[in-house]
Amino acid sequence: MSTSSGANNTIEDEKLESQGDSDDPLEAIDAVSTKLDYNSRLINSWHEKCVEDEAILVDLNIRVNKAFSQKNKYMKLKHHSELKLAFNEGFEKFRAFAATTHTSYNWDYVSPDAVREILDDGGDMNEHKHVKAARKKPTDTTK
Repeated sequence: MSTSSGANNTIEDEKLESQGDSDDPLEAIDAVSTKLDYNSRLINSWHEKCVEDEAILVDLNIRVNKAFSQKNKYMKLKHHSELKLAFNEGFEKFRAFAATTHTSYNWDYVSPDAVREILDDGGDMNEHKHVKAARKKPTDTTK
């Protein structure tokens, strides 16, 4: 149902009021019935409009939630890639330093990916001789 404009509402209201001024009870009942019917149509029209607007709001809410979700995924991926880049750069500096101090070991064998796997998943750390050395308890040689 379509809604009436403000001017039409005023004219309709004036017609209904003039009909309600009659002394005839049947005319008064008819006028009230007409006014109730008119108001009922307005309520139905507004209800339909509200239902349509609610559907629009639900769709917009879904879109906003999807956009936030995509933004969060992007931020996590961006953070993860920045973290990986920083780790790789730091590890390369460590490996370069370690190669100068521990020349007997081939540091090219130790890759950033292998170290990250050990840090992330636990990996099989016992295969690496430096990990084994770090896990040994220090012995007291002063006795």
